[in-house]
Amino acid sequence: MYQEEINQLIRDFPDRSIRWLLETPDNVRGLLLTIAKDIAERIDYTRLQRMERTFIGDSFREREADMVFTAPFFDEQGELPQEIIIYVLIEHQSSIDPIMPFRVLFYMLQIWETQRREWESQSKSLKEWRFRPILPVVFYTGNQKWSSSLEMKQLLNLPELLEKFVPEPNILFFSLKETSSDHLVKYDHPFEWILRVMQKEELNTEKFGEELQLVVKRLERMLPDERANWVKLIYFLLAFIRHRREVSEQNELLEIIGANIADNSNREEVENMSRTMAQTLFEEGRQLGKAEGKAEGKAEGKAESLIRLLYGKFGFVPQSLIEKVRSIHQIEQLDFLFDEAINAKTIDEIKISL
Repeated sequence: MYQEEINQLIRDFPDRSIRWLLETPDNVRGLLLTIAKDIAERIDYTRLQRMERTFIGDSFREREADMVFTAPFFDEQGELPQEIIIYVLIEHQSSIDPIMPFRVLFYMLQIWETQRREWESQSKSLKEWRFRPILPVVFYTGNQKWSSSLEMKQLLNLPELLEKFVPEPNILFFSLKETSSDHLVKYDHPFEWILRVMQKEELNTEKFGEELQLVVKRLERMLPDERANWVKLIYFLLAFIRHRREVSEQNELLEIIGANIADNSNREEVENMSRTMAQTLFEEGRQLGKAEGKAEGKAEGKAESLIRLLYGKFGFVPQSLIEKVRSIHQIEQLDFLFDEAINAKTIDEIKISL
């Protein structure tokens, strides 16, 4: 796994993380099992391919967090597979979007329009035109209960007699926070357990640690040929803890991951992953802190940047040290302490400098 890929995950975790996981075909399988098992079992994931989104205009593409795949789909007899398109729209916002059915329908039409253009460019006979079926999935991660309709007719003010003329995309809707915990892991797929950890992010440290222990134990049962995905799922857990949990509890939760990995080499690899991630976050924090400090141009801004740097590097900063830093009004002294913090190996070295 390339370091730049990990850096991108860390920098853009809220928008990037789920899409990053779904780049692995078996995780797409895990998601679809949770939503529609009967459909999921008819898809050949060994031939699942990611589609480029170049057919969508730049302004629309920037607003959408989605993924498009093609894969063979088998009929009831398990024969004569035809290619289908799987469209996953990932909705992170907690605010409900009432025009969701329009967004899905619009995207589906864009996909079919791409096919039509291909046929025209290839001078394909009209009798051969067959649009590929699209399986639309809305993956909603927000906390607010989804109360808006997923039917196009609700977006139109029209008499009942005309409703039958409104195109209706049949959307597979999945609300992470509203799905029962037991259902999330009904088929015991590793990705389902990742979904369950995501669902439980607001639990206290003890309860979340118990959930984390369960998911690591499930990942430990993954087969050797699933190694690449094991690494990816572990990286996700590490990044999830770094981004979603309080700094004061992160070390305890990270230790839970290591304690539940039986193989020594795997445990060492996870420790290296964690150190690499911490170093990347530290470098990001250092650059951000310097930039904010320069932009602020005031002692108060530099002091807060220094405190953020200390938290990012050491995970815990005594309240007495925070108060002492905030009491400093000389910019030159704060600049000196910032450089000291970058090179310090322990929090006590900063205390000595003060």
